[in-house]
Amino acid sequence: MTARTEHLAGGGGALLATDVCLPQGSGPHPAVLIRTSYGRTAHRAELRGWAARGFAAVAQDVRGRHGSTGEWRPYGDHEADDGTATVAWIRRQRWSDGRVVASGASYAAYCALVAAVAEVEGAGRPDAVIAAVPALGLAETAREPGGPERLRARAGWWAAHGDRPDSDPDALDRALARDPHLLEHLPVTALDDRLGRRLPSWRGVWADCRRGRLALRGSAAAVPLLAVGGTKDPFADDTVALWQGWGGPARLLLGPWDHRLTAAPRATGTAS
Repeated sequence: MTARTEHLAGGGGALLATDVCLPQGSGPHPAVLIRTSYGRTAHRAELRGWAARGFAAVAQDVRGRHGSTGEWRPYGDHEADDGTATVAWIRRQRWSDGRVVASGASYAAYCALVAAVAEVEGAGRPDAVIAAVPALGLAETAREPGGPERLRARAGWWAAHGDRPDSDPDALDRALARDPHLLEHLPVTALDDRLGRRLPSWRGVWADCRRGRLALRGSAAAVPLLAVGGTKDPFADDTVALWQGWGGPARLLLGPWDHRLTAAPRATGTAS
């Protein structure tokens, strides 16, 4: 079970790098789709795991990231458009039995959810969603439920990933080493100038304070949802709200995990 790479046509002439891993047997098979901003190749083992269980497993780089062409704008409208187009493409394949589960964690969960709630006709909407530690939008990721900004976390993410085709995880740490007061300067929206790199979408993070729009759209969804969250995850409240307000059948799996769905080991000798 090895993955082969296809390049699907997205909007605006973008080509979406897409890995497909098929199970043994002639099929047709149900499919699992993962659309990620962090590199589809990191999901190769996961694709093989799905394929071993009889699923056609598909992982795709979102527009403008890693192997996909085009321009990426985090949380942009193109995620719904590209997601629904990819679901429709899967259903046209000979190896597909027509059933598609959209799955993902963090930003990939956002991609899965916007495809599920998209206002599309025909074959573009998935049949079910698995959303782990979902990052539900700009306002949800940038602010605590009560309103305070998550400046350090958002600055780190945008410096590492925002408005670029690849990732540089240490970008903010290097900038803070040069200027320890980097995040104290005003205006906050001028951070890209201080980083020395264009971040066209950065100002939009702080321009929109409205939380809950994607969860509200989910209230009209009919497809089943499995929401997976961690009590140590900064998006735990949003995960629970998504599950509580979902219009279709919904289940919640919540454990003592952080955003990586791992738990910190208990210190030796501490009481349970």
